[in-house]
This record gives sequence, C-alpha cells and structure tokens, in this order.
Amino acid sequence: MLDLVKVALVEALTNLSPATAIGYCGVYNRLAPELLTGIIRHLLGSSPTAFRQRWIVDFRDRLTRQQAVAVRHLARTTCRLELGEWRISDLSLVRDLPGHHLDKYAGIRDGSSFLSGNARSLIVEFIDTVAREVEETRPPRIRIRDAAILAISFQFGLRTKQIASIEPEDLKFFENGALHIRIGLIKQRGAKIGRTVTRRVQQGWVNIFSAWMEVRPPKSAKLFDLRPDQLGDVIQALTSDLSGTAYSARDLRHTAAQRLVDGGASRESVSDFLGHTDTTAADVYFTSSPTQAALVNAALGYSPTYQAVAAAGRGDLITATQLLKRPLDEQVSGMPHGIPVSGIGACTSGQTQCRRNPVLACYTCHMFLPVSDAALHRGVLEDLRGVVRDFDQPAKLDRVSGAMMQLRATLEAIEAVVGETEKSS
Repeated sequence: MLDLVKVALVEALTNLSPATAIGYCGVYNRLAPELLTGIIRHLLGSSPTAFRQRWIVDFRDRLTRQQAVAVRHLARTTCRLELGEWRISDLSLVRDLPGHHLDKYAGIRDGSSFLSGNARSLIVEFIDTVAREVEETRPPRIRIRDAAILAISFQFGLRTKQIASIEPEDLKFFENGALHIRIGLIKQRGAKIGRTVTRRVQQGWVNIFSAWMEVRPPKSAKLFDLRPDQLGDVIQALTSDLSGTAYSARDLRHTAAQRLVDGGASRESVSDFLGHTDTTAADVYFTSSPTQAALVNAALGYSPTYQAVAAAGRGDLITATQLLKRPLDEQVSGMPHGIPVSGIGACTSGQTQCRRNPVLACYTCHMFLPVSDAALHRGVLEDLRGVVRDFDQPAKLDRVSGAMMQLRATLEAIEAVVGETEKSS
C-alpha cells in the first residue's frame, strides 16, 4: 500500500515544485502509520462515493489542513493511475472533498496585507534617493542592489521566485532611456506554462539598474544571484528599516494590485498585472477596496470641466525645495495604475487624512499645492494618457464608467496645472 505514497511523491516531483514534494514527504512521514494505512486502504478498496463519505465521517477531522492537502494528492494520484474503482473523471470529486475552511484572501479583505500609506511613501522616497545618488556619487554596491530589488517588487508586485529567476539578458535598455524587463510567469495552467511578460521600469529608476549592471558580480547567471528565500529576507529587512514594519514580497504584491484597483483599473488589467489565468483573485481586490465606491461616485458626481477650471484657478504653487521641507505625509506620492509618482506637490491636509485616491484625486482637490515644474506634471500627463488609451476599449472598461471619467477628469486637471506652471516660469 505504501507504494502509492512513493508513486505520489514521484508524480509531485515531476509535475509540482520540489518544495511541494518535500512538504508532502514530510507529512506522510509524520502521519500516524495506522491512519495513513487506513486512508490508503479505503482509497484502493472503496468506490469514490464511499471514500467521500468516509472522508467526511472519519478522516477529515483527524487531519490538519496541511495533512488533508497531502492526502488529497494521494487521491489525485489514484485517479490519474485509475487504480481500483477510481478514474480520471473522479478528479472533480477529489477537488470537491469537504476540507478545512481557509480564507486565503483574509489579509486582503481586512486590509492587513497592504502597506500603510506612510510605508509606501518611504519606499518610493528610498528608491528615488538611491536613483539620485547613482547620478551624483556611487553608493555602495549592496545599496544599489537593494534599491533595484525593492523597485521591482514594489512596482510590479512580483513573487520572490520570479525575481530570483530574472537574468541579465532579460533587461533591455533603449536609447530613449527606457528599460523593459522580461519576467517569467509562474503558477500557470495548461498551455500558459512558461509564458513571459514584459514590464517597463519607472523612468526615474532606470539608472539604478544601469548602475547595478556595472557593479554586479560578472559571473552570476542571475541578475541578483539570490535564492527566493534570500530575496524575501532582503525585502523584509529593507521595509523594516524604512518603515519600522517588516513587509513581505507578498504584501507588496497585494498592495500593488490594490493600487491598480483603487486607481480604476479593470479586472482584466489587474489579472494580467498579477499574471493570473482568470479574474477570480482580482475580484477580491475590487470587493475589498475601501475607496472603489468613493472613486466611482466622485467621478460620476463631479463635472470634469468644473474640476479642470478649479485646478487651474487655484494659483498656489510651491518649489521642490519647499516640498521637501514639508512632513512626509504631506508630500504626495503614489502608484496610480502602476506608475510611480512622487514630488508633484503637497497635500495641506496630509495623505493619511484623505478619503479619495491619492495622486489621481490630488489634481482636482483644493487641498493640493502643485510643484512649479511644468515638465514634471507633463510627464505624469503623458503616462496617464497611455493608461486611458489602454482602457479606452469596450472589452476592458466601459467608456462611461466612473473610473474612465475620473481618469479623463484628472487629465484635464493636469493640463490646467501644466498651463499654470508654464505661466509662472
């Protein structure tokens, strides 16, 4: 009977990750021999329906969740090999076996998986600082590496395994200063296994990667030459040093997805950003978004023309130096639609007090003091115009949706701010 365990472990090594196979092996070794033997006996000697009944009555409550997952793999192996009365068609029955309740999206629903607004500001500030240091001096090699790792994790919400897999050849620098990174997607299904996507690095952070390519160990096959667990340690140590709280790569991933949702992205866009094969997980971010309803209502309730006029008529501008002297909470920064934006102006009430979506709402808010730099605002305008072009497709986002209206209203307001800053210069 225990031969089934060996076959199941071989199948796990063949089709799943080595870590998963090792985990299953540990469970089988620690499981009480009489319980494991009894489960296998009923798998091989009972019909699928009879085993399901025995599972509910006896086995499920004697297993922890981790043990139940491993036992399900035994049942799936039995189906695939068509042992006893089991057939491949019974895989659906195994999948539907009543199990231990687990809300894997609990952290998203209660917000505990998201970085605080202050932590996000501090992370962007750190990466921006290193980008300036690279231009002016040559910071320590590890500092450059850490900034590059944090930039990738923060902007793209990548898993540590994805970051660890990036090779130097996956980076493509362009003459116009742009940088594209080819990223392998994991946890894909069927024909999508092995798929890659290309992401564009925030323009102001490209020089960090250029500097890292110059100082990284030349013989390293991978970009950072770190294992996934080591990358996770780097990210937690960095976020702890910056914000006082250690955030994981998963927290940054959830936060990146929520930024897109709060900024008006469609379910398809969020799923594509996360590399998911469907929109099931993306739906959770929309349901849990504390600002989504407010964003849509605000966009539907205000006139874009009125907002643009109000933004242009404020007349209050500050310099970049004056901005840096203000408390961090008043220095506007954010990631609307995955575009890192910072240094555009100050919020006189503080971002933590804002119930609207930072950056997108700032340009249409009377509490916002823009920086007197027309080129800076023009850059934000061009980036967001690209977002509108992506969204302006009926298949992705309704043309009259609240999110689209908010984006267009923001574009008009930014144009007005650009005009005001150009007049003042």
